[in-house]
Amino acid sequence: MRPRVQETLFNGDSASYTRQSMIRAGLTSIVAVVSLASVWGCAQQQAVKPNDPGVVGALMQPPPAETSASYHIQIGDQLHVRFTYQPEMNEELPVRPDGRISLATTGEMAVAGLTPAELETLIVQKSSSRLRDPEVRVIVTKVGEQRVYVGGEVSRPGYVLLMPNMTPVQAVMQSGGFRITAKPESTLLLSPHRDGEFSAARLNLKQVVEEGVPERVRLAAGDVLYVPSSWIGDANQVVDLYVRGLIPVLPRVGVGYSLGQQN
Repeated sequence: MRPRVQETLFNGDSASYTRQSMIRAGLTSIVAVVSLASVWGCAQQQAVKPNDPGVVGALMQPPPAETSASYHIQIGDQLHVRFTYQPEMNEELPVRPDGRISLATTGEMAVAGLTPAELETLIVQKSSSRLRDPEVRVIVTKVGEQRVYVGGEVSRPGYVLLMPNMTPVQAVMQSGGFRITAKPESTLLLSPHRDGEFSAARLNLKQVVEEGVPERVRLAAGDVLYVPSSWIGDANQVVDLYVRGLIPVLPRVGVGYSLGQQN
């Protein structure tokens, strides 16, 4: 039987058929190897999936940062404001801790959170009564140090430098961690807005530390974390009694926040 098989393999058109069969067999083997590699890779990923109870939520890899189409001006940034046709009005100045700047042609302006293009439009609007057909360019010449303020029952109250995708627990750990008197389940997050007001939210960081619940909150520049020693129902008490000593320029918490539910 074996000679007959060999004869068929090398007889006329059968040879090309045999080559095609061999090629198909080779491709099948390659596909099988790739499939095995894919299955092995999936198994490796499943070994560290986020739902694994052995993974601590606070230490999970954060989601990728969202890209922004344009830069937003922050506290501490250095700005060069250039008037194309009135160069004598040009100014170089920093954004103050209250998020404002002051120009001779406009007076006080809240600029933190605006894009350079938005600030250019605002300056043109405010200076049109003093200058004829102003044309303005705003250049951020130096990016300010981005800070998150941490106060209350932590080992080292003060501020920490904001890192990409920083979470509240990470900020607390950089401040030395919770004191034994801390009530992390009533941690307050105060976030600034363009109008100078702050919004307040309650964070249950006890669940993150003790139960490994993943953190969903990512901090932004100027955020204030306050860890109390007892339950807090009024965020303005925190601003008035504690946080103003840390950041004197903070306004009161604006309307729209709710801390009534003890969740």
